[in-house]
Amino acid sequence: MGAVVVSVGARTPVGLSAEQTALVYRAGFAAMTSAPLADDRGEPAIMGFLPTLDARLTGAARAAWLATAALDEALRGLGGAGRDLAVDLCFTVDEHLPEAEAAAVGASLQASARAHQMLFAAPTLSRGEAGAAAVLGPKLEALGERRVDLVVWGGAHSDYDPAVIARLARAGLLFRPDNLDARIPGEAAAFAVLARPETARRLRLAGSAELAGVGTGTERARPDNDEPAWDARGLPAALREAARGLGGGRRAGWLITDLTFEMRRIHEWEATMLRAGALLGEPCMVDAPAQRLGYLGAAALPLAVVLAAEAWAGGHAPAPVALAFAGSDGGARGALSLARTQP
Repeated sequence: MGAVVVSVGARTPVGLSAEQTALVYRAGFAAMTSAPLADDRGEPAIMGFLPTLDARLTGAARAAWLATAALDEALRGLGGAGRDLAVDLCFTVDEHLPEAEAAAVGASLQASARAHQMLFAAPTLSRGEAGAAAVLGPKLEALGERRVDLVVWGGAHSDYDPAVIARLARAGLLFRPDNLDARIPGEAAAFAVLARPETARRLRLAGSAELAGVGTGTERARPDNDEPAWDARGLPAALREAARGLGGGRRAGWLITDLTFEMRRIHEWEATMLRAGALLGEPCMVDAPAQRLGYLGAAALPLAVVLAAEAWAGGHAPAPVALAFAGSDGGARGALSLARTQP
């Protein structure tokens, strides 16, 4: 069952709102710069980060700030229409975040919801880049079965933390001029509010995007093993499952990926292009926001929805149908199919 995206919010290295992020990203701006954090060589780490935030704010506290700001924007976009409705909140954080810190992010989000006079039950928490897709499937079922009226879905990520920089350096994944097979540290948060089409009409909430389908899969290749990335079985399976929601034989002319510069993931994508090529159509535009904004982690899939919704609303999307995907280091893969709504 598909859902209409009726409101979005985002905080990224290039924008203090969803609209700013989409427009600056469209303009081709690259956010990577020297951060006030040292790498293992004592040199400034190259990363994408939000420069308006206090440089002393790090780790989970920083992710919580980003998430709360993005959620606040998404809820403001409802114009108060979400009060007295059955609303589900689900959000995704990074795999490495300790349980207590993840719970603190959830508490911050509930406080933001209360400020908008919206009450959620305990938010549903998932982890990892693909976790955003895994948690969304059951929520869309609940929406279709009318057990809830709105689903508020998003994710938050921040590498702005000395411990994270050190961990990436130890793993050989920290980007620098002499290490290109790596990921550029980054940070972002994004949220989308989803509704049934009839609910959106009743609340007079116009949406420019439809979230048509969700898919999941599992890859054997991980950073901690020697399995070949060319095997690529999980990602094509996730994309095919997500594309079934499109119906009518529609093909995606736009792909929004979580790809960084890690060759393992790029090889996986190259194999996927061969195995799932029937899902793709013209102009076959491929976007990789993490290559310009920095690694997006748990925010990758929600931000893909934000970029698509804003591009269709602004009339600068390359195609009317899009596929988005993300992959967790543990092997999980998640995919979404998106389509422009008819005016």
